[in-house]
Amino acid sequence: MIVCVTGKIGTGKSTVSKFFESKGFKYIDADKVGHVALELLSGEIEKEFGTCDRKKLGQIVFSDPEKLKKLEKIVHPLMRNIIEKEIQNSQCKVVLEAAILRRLCIRCDMIITVTAPEGSMIERLKERYTSDRVKQVLSMQEDIIEEGIVIENNGDIDKLYKTLEKIYESFINK
Repeated sequence: MIVCVTGKIGTGKSTVSKFFESKGFKYIDADKVGHVALELLSGEIEKEFGTCDRKKLGQIVFSDPEKLKKLEKIVHPLMRNIIEKEIQNSQCKVVLEAAILRRLCIRCDMIITVTAPEGSMIERLKERYTSDRVKQVLSMQEDIIEEGIVIENNGDIDKLYKTLEKIYESFINK
């Protein structure tokens, strides 16, 4: 079984994914796979963008949708390949955390979309990003839509875990 957890930046996808990891699922983080792909493709990326530094690259691509598409065209095929191999090699259930699930076109048995109010997302990310940066990234995530089971993460961790436990018992551990 492959459970895919998606949602916009700062919604709590990692918290949801780690819940499933605690239930014995192999946890695959698409962001970490993306970092590996960037490293493996650094020559091509540096040739195209003048840098392969993730921070500088983020500034370039999150300010220009066409450059983001160009980067995704380079990186996504390798990311998809790595993720699919990890899934194939897994001896257990898998939870895949991927904000860009739709862009990667990964097959899932169950999709969970995590949502949160924008103010909560900005608050969760304030130590890593400015609110303007979060809003910039959110503007590039308009294709991340609510699909599958939708969970609103309003910050009440107990409520979130109770919801996840119900989903686990109803759909997975039956």
